[in-house]
Amino acid sequence: MDKTNFGNTSLSVSKLCFGTLTVGPLQAKFGIPRAVKVFEYAWERGINFFDSAELYGTQPYIGALPNHIRHEAVVVTKSYSDTADKMRESVEKSLREMKLDSIPVYLLHEQESALTLSGHRRALDVLLEYKQKGLIQVLGVSTHTVEVSRVVRLFPELEVIFSMHNIEGYGIKDGTREDMEDELKQDYEAGLGVYLMKSLGGGKLLHRAREALEYSRDYPYAHSVAIGMKDEREVDYNVDLFEGNEPTTSSIGAVERQIFVSFWCKGCGDCVSACPQGAISIVDEKAFIDHNKCVLCTYCVDQCPERALRIV
Repeated sequence: MDKTNFGNTSLSVSKLCFGTLTVGPLQAKFGIPRAVKVFEYAWERGINFFDSAELYGTQPYIGALPNHIRHEAVVVTKSYSDTADKMRESVEKSLREMKLDSIPVYLLHEQESALTLSGHRRALDVLLEYKQKGLIQVLGVSTHTVEVSRVVRLFPELEVIFSMHNIEGYGIKDGTREDMEDELKQDYEAGLGVYLMKSLGGGKLLHRAREALEYSRDYPYAHSVAIGMKDEREVDYNVDLFEGNEPTTSSIGAVERQIFVSFWCKGCGDCVSACPQGAISIVDEKAFIDHNKCVLCTYCVDQCPERALRIV
């Protein structure tokens, strides 16, 4: 698989990025050996770009990779930490769990607006300290909003944007697909490293998966597209498609899934504040999921103190 310069950074990434959320504790709950086997196969097929996060619980999975892959791959991780002390804890945890001397890309996780970016100023300053020490190479943000895709250009410290993008615009919180693409075009032309998430809209586009994946693949103002993959068959399908070849497998073998609320839910509301899409509300003292809004990020699952949310 061909590699491309990741914007104005010194990194070079494959057009296909392995999104690790799907194999981790929030979704498939793979054991580390099983996940590492799939990561290694993806590496053999030419994928050198792996997207993780503190929330995903997959940093130890990266840390279990063979040394030559772990140190040569372009690894991304992210943190929600918004204070200096919390961010120091997060970065030290990332370095420890991923067993890296230097993290290629570190993102402020799921920024929503110029206001949230400003609110993370102290945390960003800590990331800059780690970058100056050589412990982080490149900084950036992930987002589901058009606003952040626009204002990121006002922060010269931020060199990467990881943004919601799919053929129907599912999950974009404050605009249309066209609005997002206009901003990403400007980010790309400004020299930011741009990569895309949720090409399949959290499973909503599985019935037209090939069309949706090809749409993201062919969007000209992104360097890479992050896709969650659970086995070698899915890796083969996606690599073939992204290399412009006819896939050797007939489908990606996935089925549409949803968040299910178990009967013991107490309606505490912790999941409501954890949902970036505003897809959860409390109805009759129980969590209610609006599946038309849900993009299956599964962030709510980890926040439920009763473990009443699960994927089905």
